[in-house]
This record gives sequence, structure tokens and C-alpha cells, in this order.
Amino acid sequence: MTDAPLVNASVASRVWSVDGLTFTEVIRQEYTNCVFSAGTVAGHPVDTLYLELERDGKVGTFLLLRPDEAAAIAWCMSGVLWSDALQRS
Repeated sequence: MTDAPLVNASVASRVWSVDGLTFTEVIRQEYTNCVFSAGTVAGHPVDTLYLELERDGKVGTFLLLRPDEAAAIAWCMSGVLWSDALQRS
């Protein structure tokens, strides 16, 4: 087993370091004017994941997250998608 994150094959290798933290992009979804990306963080005592939201070439949101926080975001968003789908049907 390796400590290197498994990166989605559709993502070009993007790794960078800032203030002793190393970020590795694992997944990326691009649209016409925005990009959502997420990956791992090495060097932080608690937060091991990040979420980056970019619009028109500018990063508007960059969150460092614990795995449970990332799961809570996914749970909230899947809940709202489900609720919206039920309302529309």
C-alpha cells in the first residue's frame, strides 16, 4: 500500500505546496466558466482534503476539510439533489 493518493485518470497531475502543506488534485470537473476540484492535503495535522471552487479563472472558495466534513458536504448536496428531483417528478 502506498501513501500516494489515487488520482482520477482524467486529471492531469497537479501538485503544489504552500506554507508546508502539499496539495494533490485528485478529481476535477470543468464547465465553461467554472471548475470544481478536490484532492488531498499532506502536512496538516487534521485536515487531509481540500475543495476548490473557481469561477471565471478566480478561486472563490478554497476549503481545507477533515474526511467527515467532506462527507457531510456530499451528504447535504445529495440530499438537496434528491429533494429537488422528487419535487420535479
